Amino acid sequence: MTVRLWVICLGALCCAALASASEARAAYEEVGSGATRISLDKGFVALLKGNDVRLAAQSPATLTGRVLRFPVSGGKVDPTTGEGTVEHEGALVLRAGARRIPIRFLQLKTTRRHAPFAAKLGGGQLKLASATQVSFSRQGFAGKVTVSGLRMSQQVATRLERKLHLRGAIPEAQPIGSAVTVADPATIFLQGRGAVALSLDPAIVDKLRSLFVAINPIFPAEHVGPPFSFPILGGTIAPDASLGTVEADGSIELLQLGGGQVFIHLPRLEMGTSFATAELDVEPSPPYAGKVDRTPFATMSLAGAARSASAAARTVGVENGILALTTTTADAFNQAFAEGKPVFGTGEVLGTIGFTAFGQ
Repeated sequence: MTVRLWVICLGALCCAALASASEARAAYEEVGSGATRISLDKGFVALLKGNDVRLAAQSPATLTGRVLRFPVSGGKVDPTTGEGTVEHEGALVLRAGARRIPIRFLQLKTTRRHAPFAAKLGGGQLKLASATQVSFSRQGFAGKVTVSGLRMSQQVATRLERKLHLRGAIPEAQPIGSAVTVADPATIFLQGRGAVALSLDPAIVDKLRSLFVAINPIFPAEHVGPPFSFPILGGTIAPDASLGTVEADGSIELLQLGGGQVFIHLPRLEMGTSFATAELDVEPSPPYAGKVDRTPFATMSLAGAARSASAAARTVGVENGILALTTTTADAFNQAFAEGKPVFGTGEVLGTIGFTAFGQ
């Protein structure tokens, strides 16, 4: 290989590595809840009071003494770097006599380290304040952003002076306080670790065996002991397992000697809709349907399941969830293995599922 070709190959590898790193950094998680607490500077509060400016919070924001609390309403944050945007609801209202101005639609933008907060003040969005330091840490599933040394931007000072008739009362770079934001994710991104375990119900196993149907795992799925095991590829999940999609690898083959063949490929657990979906393939085609687009192959009930979450380890687990056949799967089994007779029915228990999923 020539030197020039080596250089080209090395450059291509570096570009690929940089692209992969960029994609990893862009794994933002949707923010579901949390709050930002702003501790107002004593001098700032005294300045406002000396100019007959009163402070009040507009619900759902609250003001207790010098501490403002803005509930988090949305946004997205990369849990590994803290980069992202956190949105809030509620407002801080400044009033001077009959004149008032609300500070609302507060946003924390951690990518803007020197000016992390923005808000609307009676018009368009403005840079609210500069900061001397912005730091990020992880608190289990949540992310914590600490902002210190907040100083009012000149745009905001000008807007307040004009709206409230303060006539140059606010000094340049007026200190206004510090802030701490805790943002809890609606769902967390999953690593390619762990596995989904499916233990088939003994009754349906007996029924399949009576029809001379063999049940086989297809790599990387495995069948070691009673459960079938499907490696987790990724996906998302809420800390309480109520939302998200757990994506798994591998397949199950159900094969009847001299009859049909059903493949259940790449199963997914759709936590929000309570379905397990897969790419189905019913062979031979014809006379059977052949490959079918991703479809629910089982309903999923977690009513009696045990759920667990470890914020420290960033894991979410489920044990003994119940899968039951959908009409699509029952019909596929009947056509492939029972000559179209209604041997398998909608709602028949397929088995139990369990997993421990690892967040990034």
